[in-house]
Amino acid sequence: MAGPDPSARGPRPATVVVTHRLRPGTGTDFRRWQNEVDSAAATFAGFLGTEVTPPADDGSEWSVVYRFDSLDHLRDWLESGRRRDLVERAGEMFVAPPTQNVLVENGSQAVTVVVSHPPVPGRESEFLAWQHRITDAERKFPGFRGSEWHPPIPGVQDDWTILFTFDTQQHLDRWLESPQRAALLTEGREFKDFTVRPIPSPYGSWFSAGGAGDEQVPSWKTALSVLVGLYPLVVVLTITIDELWPGAPLWASLLIGNIASVCLLTWVVMPIVTRALRFWLEPGDMSGGRVDTIGLLVSVGFLAAAAIVFWLATTVVWSLP
Repeated sequence: MAGPDPSARGPRPATVVVTHRLRPGTGTDFRRWQNEVDSAAATFAGFLGTEVTPPADDGSEWSVVYRFDSLDHLRDWLESGRRRDLVERAGEMFVAPPTQNVLVENGSQAVTVVVSHPPVPGRESEFLAWQHRITDAERKFPGFRGSEWHPPIPGVQDDWTILFTFDTQQHLDRWLESPQRAALLTEGREFKDFTVRPIPSPYGSWFSAGGAGDEQVPSWKTALSVLVGLYPLVVVLTITIDELWPGAPLWASLLIGNIASVCLLTWVVMPIVTRALRFWLEPGDMSGGRVDTIGLLVSVGFLAAAAIVFWLATTVVWSLP
């Protein structure tokens, strides 16, 4: 299945996966720098969010996913002078220049692998025929959800980008370790110069799912973080609907409120909450009991302050049913 033209069917969300190889001992400095990069990216039109995946097993390779609402907006960020200055300033932290893969999204993925192939001028037909054979083999394995091929994008990336998705890590591992895949890689040894990067849950997720060897976000942190975003949003929406539509039927106000809260929570509120609580939510060299306590106090303190503000507002200004 050939990758779709990014310009077809109107703008669609676009993602870039940037991989950094860090020098030893620079993890803390990298996190501070990455927070600055995230803040800069958030000022650009179409920004949807970022996710950072720490290295597994004491490795040095960090993956950062930036999501924008269209390829044009993503290109504006990638080619901006602000991003170029930030990358140049942090050059001493990196073993090699960062690599990037640009993807145009077609839907949600469970467990996805990104494969980058350098250009194959004059041999595209042979290369695509080989990719067809790989996809045909993948279809025979349990849990396979599909694959996408993205040709080089002029001015953005030179490589071919291939994605394939399985419903679980176990099913993905079964394919990656299979003799069928090994035989196909041997068959295509003339196209051996490629890189493979597993990207756990890169699209639309609020919390890092964690790759092999990574610690996942504890359920209690996930629940509390969602509550931090959900409580003020629901109160504000309830007040707004009551003011704009007094006496609205309960079923209608609940329907409108739920639609608005789900949309705002997914694309506006939770990206802000997860960025603000990143120091607490993400595993890594800054995790520990003290950080857990600070994150808990910040979350509970915010909820308590919001409750006081809303209590004052709804008893002095509004009278809600």
